[in-house]
Amino acid sequence: MTDPAVAPVSSIKDRIAALNLEEIHKPAPDAPPPYTFEQIAAKKSRPPPPPPPSQRPSVEHRRQTTNNPPLQSNALTTARKIGNLPIKANDEPPSQQPALPPRLPPRTNSQPQPPSLPPRKASEPSIRRRESVESISTVASGHSSLSVTSTKTSLSSTSNNVGEGQSYRIKAPPYDPSKLPPLPPKREKEEPKPSRVTLKPTRSAPSVVSKKGPTTIQPPPVLPSRPPLPTRQTSAKQDPPKPEPVKRSALSFGLNKSTETPPPLPPNRPNDTSNDTPNEAPGAPPPIPLSSRPNLAALQASKPKPSATSSCLKCRDFSGPDNHAARFPRQSIPSTDPAWLAHQLTSPFPSLTDKARAIFTWLHHNVDYDTEAFFADKVQPSTPASTLRSGLAVCEGYAALFTALATPAGLESVVVGGHGKGYGHAPLRPGAPIPPYSAGHAWNAVRIDNGEWKLIDCCWGAGNVQGAGMAYERNFKPQFFTMDNDEFGASHFPEDRARFHRLDGRPGISWEEYMLDDAGERVLVSGPTTPEHGIGERTFQPALKHIRVHDPAGGPVVRFQFAAVCPHWDNERHGRGKPCVMVLRVEGRDGRKPDHVPFQTDGRVWWLDVQRVELGAPGQKVTVFAVTSFDGRDGRGVGVEEFKRRKGRVAMGFGSVAMWELV
Repeated sequence: MTDPAVAPVSSIKDRIAALNLEEIHKPAPDAPPPYTFEQIAAKKSRPPPPPPPSQRPSVEHRRQTTNNPPLQSNALTTARKIGNLPIKANDEPPSQQPALPPRLPPRTNSQPQPPSLPPRKASEPSIRRRESVESISTVASGHSSLSVTSTKTSLSSTSNNVGEGQSYRIKAPPYDPSKLPPLPPKREKEEPKPSRVTLKPTRSAPSVVSKKGPTTIQPPPVLPSRPPLPTRQTSAKQDPPKPEPVKRSALSFGLNKSTETPPPLPPNRPNDTSNDTPNEAPGAPPPIPLSSRPNLAALQASKPKPSATSSCLKCRDFSGPDNHAARFPRQSIPSTDPAWLAHQLTSPFPSLTDKARAIFTWLHHNVDYDTEAFFADKVQPSTPASTLRSGLAVCEGYAALFTALATPAGLESVVVGGHGKGYGHAPLRPGAPIPPYSAGHAWNAVRIDNGEWKLIDCCWGAGNVQGAGMAYERNFKPQFFTMDNDEFGASHFPEDRARFHRLDGRPGISWEEYMLDDAGERVLVSGPTTPEHGIGERTFQPALKHIRVHDPAGGPVVRFQFAAVCPHWDNERHGRGKPCVMVLRVEGRDGRKPDHVPFQTDGRVWWLDVQRVELGAPGQKVTVFAVTSFDGRDGRGVGVEEFKRRKGRVAMGFGSVAMWELV
């Protein structure tokens, strides 16, 4: 049997027929190719003959793939029937099946196999067109395959029985650039259009320039005016138009009586002798008495003076409220009603701060501390009216009367109770236990300008107890009105923690922190330091009263320092006058004479560095003095250089400011 993979050998007759076919279909040089892709593609090839039985794959060797489904056999593989299908003839055993008919012989190829054509010469490649190759392959069975290869498309239908040299290749006709259509003309580059020019308005008709030429647009024709409409005839029954009212001036309604004739004056009174004055016309009114006019100078003096530092209470000028409060002694007031006194004290001042200051100062001048009842432990409850009548009170009476006078004046004030580091208070020693909380003092919280809550102590600001007999002495201490709330809280602990009103943002301090603030006893500062010299009591360094003579941890040098009550304090303008020279009195060792060393200052801060070994022996004192008199004159205004030059030659007076003890 012939192998289908090898092409059969053609006979002489077949070769002659192929040559004749080649001669007939030989194309002319200028003729187009006889075969086209459409013709070959339209022609269907016959299916190849089936392979001989010897080469058919058996059922066992047949592969089961997607395109090769498994063979369906009706042979009975088991004795059990599959489903409920009826038994067919093929389901019988092979011994009982009828014999198959003999196989047919293989069909020979009746069509002659054309010989392979010689390959054509390839045409010259095109410059602008892409090459394409079309090939036609003819198989031994007479079926052909077409393969078109290009850069974009490739169609191929090739049989497995194609031999070498049996393909036909058809190429494109020769390239002739003269027969190509002409290319379109290139588009010229457009020139940029000129920007529009704003035309000036004109009254003439505008002209429009078109491609054909300028065209003038004529305005529309003016229509003739219409004749006026005839007036309507008024009926005889219509009322005649009313005349317009005469316009009158507002002065005619009595708003300006000066334009009218004044009425005659009434006859003179029987007791009126003003017309007897020769310089006055008869019937003139009596002169205004000048004695009843208010004193403007006195009113201006009682008002607060504007100041650039009026927001700072420590350097604010309160001379107006202080002087006004001294004009109302308690013995001369006609009523014990707090509302009447509050109006008299506060009405000249629009500022809430000045109103509170006037009441604070009035209590200093008119209420004394009841030392007899306090030391005898016979303090009785009091009222604002009883305090006004007696002029005696303890801390609670001062605070209650201040609130009674502040409320009618439009101030918001409350009485605050708590602990105060006043009479009988002893600072804790180092390592001592903290005592339990106790309350025995009272003060005020008042709302002043800008809605600020201010803490004040009228009792401590009015005076103090002096001498062995514990007699009360009026001693005005304005620092208990001007000190800020943080400094005030170092000596006042309220029962209500909301009444600290601290400026540092803290809601308050604990009882332990309050008691340890002065543990070990702070430096002893004399009472009149602030009003006399404008020095802050809590600015002194070292802060504690006792200084160690031998202190390796403290260093060999001790700095003594203090400052003014506020950064912009001017003692000449806000205080008692020009500042005094401040000196540090150091007691010498081994009986040496004490020395007075002046402080260095810039007008705001005073400082002095002293060797620790030169301070003295334990038990001695180091004191700050102010030179109050110098060579028989006031010590204010004396310079440091003059003091150094004439020290020990002239008489000098000193006033105590602060004191430390050496241990």
